[in-house]
Amino acid sequence: MRKLSRKWGLSVLAVALVLSIFVAGCSNSGGNSATQGSTNQGGTNQPANTKKEEPKKDPITLRVELFDRNNTPAGADPITNNWFTKYIQENFGNPNNITIEWVTVPRSEEVDKLNVLMGANQAPDISFTYNTQTVERYAKDGGLVDLGPYVDQFGPNLKKTLGDQVLNYGVFDDKQYAVVARRVIEAQVSTIIRQDWLDELGLPVPTTTEEFYNTLVAFKKAKPSAIPFGGQTDYFHTSPIYYSMWEWDKITPEDLYANPDWLQPGHKEAFRFLNKLYNEGLIDKDFPLGLGKDTNQFQKNFVNGQLGAATTNTNEPVYMSYLPELFKADPNAKITVIDPFTAPDGRTPKPAYTPNGIYLIVPKASEAKAEAAIKYLDWMAQPENIIALQNGQAGVHHDVVDGVPVPRNDDTANNLLYNYFDYCIILNGRFIDPDDNAKNIAVNVTGDFKDFTFDSIETGSKDGITRPRVLTTIESDIKHGTVLSKKQDEDMFVKIVTAKPDNFDAVYDSEVNDYMKVGGKEVMDEKRAAYQAENP
Repeated sequence: MRKLSRKWGLSVLAVALVLSIFVAGCSNSGGNSATQGSTNQGGTNQPANTKKEEPKKDPITLRVELFDRNNTPAGADPITNNWFTKYIQENFGNPNNITIEWVTVPRSEEVDKLNVLMGANQAPDISFTYNTQTVERYAKDGGLVDLGPYVDQFGPNLKKTLGDQVLNYGVFDDKQYAVVARRVIEAQVSTIIRQDWLDELGLPVPTTTEEFYNTLVAFKKAKPSAIPFGGQTDYFHTSPIYYSMWEWDKITPEDLYANPDWLQPGHKEAFRFLNKLYNEGLIDKDFPLGLGKDTNQFQKNFVNGQLGAATTNTNEPVYMSYLPELFKADPNAKITVIDPFTAPDGRTPKPAYTPNGIYLIVPKASEAKAEAAIKYLDWMAQPENIIALQNGQAGVHHDVVDGVPVPRNDDTANNLLYNYFDYCIILNGRFIDPDDNAKNIAVNVTGDFKDFTFDSIETGSKDGITRPRVLTTIESDIKHGTVLSKKQDEDMFVKIVTAKPDNFDAVYDSEVNDYMKVGGKEVMDEKRAAYQAENP
């Protein structure tokens, strides 16, 4: 992975020229704020036109999925009726005679809910999921529209913004069944700690796994009612722990691609460590209650000052606005980004994303809306709309500094921007330049929390490992993938982490054997054969 340098991470001068062009595009668009759009609807600014207009056809209704993350701040507008939704309707919908209808889906239940809607032919015209196996299954079953011809005809801005590399992740059996979001920041997770707690106890910032463990013990002793390591306690966010304990000298690229994590050398000992943390009361004893359900209890605990340390999505405390909420609740709080989970060779390995984000799909039942769907995504890919949908209105939600949009840190901005990415769905991360991702990362490092953001991206990127990609469709993964993922992320994770120490080995071995029997071995064998075929 490309290593960040503080020089470009903290400098925005390199992107000023690009943004000045973007801003000029905004100023020439004739009403690209939601407020401007609404004032133009009253007819007072219509140009003189003596030609009789043709009667308008009935508007098309385009149903668009919208994640409900159950994290709307107090006082914020509903997610289906806020500045973003009004901007989209007034600047895309109205000019194109399209009515946008938002279909909310709980983020924590997105695959299950989408499966139900697809099965009933009621899925939104633009649906999405992060789950590759789900998209492959829909495509194999004939449930998706081939979007390739529509992207070619109606998506020039979309193709430029996303690029061929990203779009190719949506090709299955030589057809473009998905438009794939572009991921700006490829770091997955970062770990944070309460610096003020460390200062209070006279402790140094932990730099190794052992030091981190000792810090948690000290937190528990000093603050018995607190949660020393509180989140996010799930399989995904504990990855820096088990990656740091894997025996990498025994893992080939083929093993990394084909073998389930449970068989990687060192994985069992990593979970023995997690089991130890749980049984010593160092991680949240109630974490099983939120898996697959309430993913926001962690944020509530964080803002309420109950957590000593946590692993989150990289920079999530900033872009989801719960870091400023903590400082609002406790002005004396201090947060430091750390990278303590250390391998024997001194590295801090952790998984890194590939450049693709969420899969955007059009169900076969919505084929008549495919043109409107791609036109919407192409409109979204225009520079002035990217800026608006990621930063809100200039002078209200963000300021333009040296040509770069810098989000404000106040209630008005935070009550809108906390989930901007759910509206600018073609991108993961703030974005300004389709040709230079370093500039895109740099524009994420702005505002009151730019130092935190920089540190979060830098530590999340350090020693990052991207798994190999194989283009062959793995039929058994389509067949078993959803069940195996659910078993791993919820069932196995809970049973193994919460097992009694004396029973840990028996529980681990039993769960892994069961995983392999219900499809894990079949998927592993097919992946290994596919890898060998593509890498003779």
